[in-house]
Amino acid sequence: MIKYVSVLDIGTTGIRMLVGKIGEDGACHIVAKAALNCKCIKKYNIENEDELAAAICKITKRIEEQTEIIVKSTYVSIPAPYTGYVRNTAVISDRQAGTIGYEIVSELLDMASDTELYENEFLIDVIPSKYIIDNTTNVYDPIGMEFTESVRIEADVVTANVDYINTLQSCFAKAGIEIDGYIPLGAAMKNMLPEYAPGKKSTLLISMGGAETEYIVYYKNHPFFTGAFPVGGMNITNDIAQILNVSGEEAETLKKDYCIASLELVTNNVDVAVFSLDKGTQDVVKVSNIVEIMQARLEAVLRKIGDKLRQEGIQPDMIDRVIVCGDGITYFSGIDRLVYDNIGSELTEVDFTRKTGMKTIYTYSSAMVNYIAGLLRYGRSDSHIERKVAPLDDGTSGNIIDKVKKWFSALKD
Repeated sequence: MIKYVSVLDIGTTGIRMLVGKIGEDGACHIVAKAALNCKCIKKYNIENEDELAAAICKITKRIEEQTEIIVKSTYVSIPAPYTGYVRNTAVISDRQAGTIGYEIVSELLDMASDTELYENEFLIDVIPSKYIIDNTTNVYDPIGMEFTESVRIEADVVTANVDYINTLQSCFAKAGIEIDGYIPLGAAMKNMLPEYAPGKKSTLLISMGGAETEYIVYYKNHPFFTGAFPVGGMNITNDIAQILNVSGEEAETLKKDYCIASLELVTNNVDVAVFSLDKGTQDVVKVSNIVEIMQARLEAVLRKIGDKLRQEGIQPDMIDRVIVCGDGITYFSGIDRLVYDNIGSELTEVDFTRKTGMKTIYTYSSAMVNYIAGLLRYGRSDSHIERKVAPLDDGTSGNIIDKVKKWFSALKD
């Protein structure tokens, strides 16, 4: 049976929605997409619930007008400052020997989710790290394998801040859209990472958006540490505007026209005409002046990430590779030099537009769709999607707590 998954990526400068059709083979095909500017989130706080609710209504309406698809429920992104990871294990050892099917995996996920949480924590996901069969064989996907004594799971239980969840639910209730679940960047992007070179096991993923930067350290493609701070591409634009005394619009144009991360790459240091707000007349600056401003901000971001990692006992220069994504950083030439100089590890270039077939603003939402598509077989709910002429699927209803519980028990019924 064909199923549908809708996702909504809520960023600091805009929201993006994708709707994917999931075939019986699990393949995902994007059937609808839309992006909308929205700046109701500042420093990870939703400052205006009504504005966000209105933006949600507008983007779902845009999907409907373009494709006649009516989104009734959707999965939602959640920023790193409001998420946490708790390692837990569970084991099944009271069964007859046999083949591991989805019902055993679903039960293990359900058992792993049963961990003690603080009052301000809300369970949003369980990410398997590995399965251990008969205490001898370690695998990531145990489906179809034989066991004789036991099957154990090691997993990360992902939690979210209850207050932030309540605020999101309020916004979506005002918009008349149900929430299917919440997806953190670290969980979604792990399946977008390329294969490791022999002997390599760790990755630092840096995602810079318009007004925030998130970073995740993966070990064997599983989130090990996450962090974030409210600095992004808009800060680079503001730096140019303030130092060169130009308008924000002109500063954004200069950033895009001369997107070079390192002064060492400036080979043609020509004059650039700008309009000085202080003088009220045309002025002239060098390309190197623009690049120097951008390099300073990018280096500050990378140094801060390195400092944060060291505070957590993680040596950045021991990480096998660094990958960058997001509109705030990926288009800069020479970013590999800054990464190596300030982090101490080599940059691995990944063309996420080629991997997703869409613009970079859809990288996170595309990762979200594919992440959920891969979990449908384990009992994760599909989204409630209809067409104007006829329903595509009955979908599911009920509050989010009921849906979370259903993920882990659906295949056992």
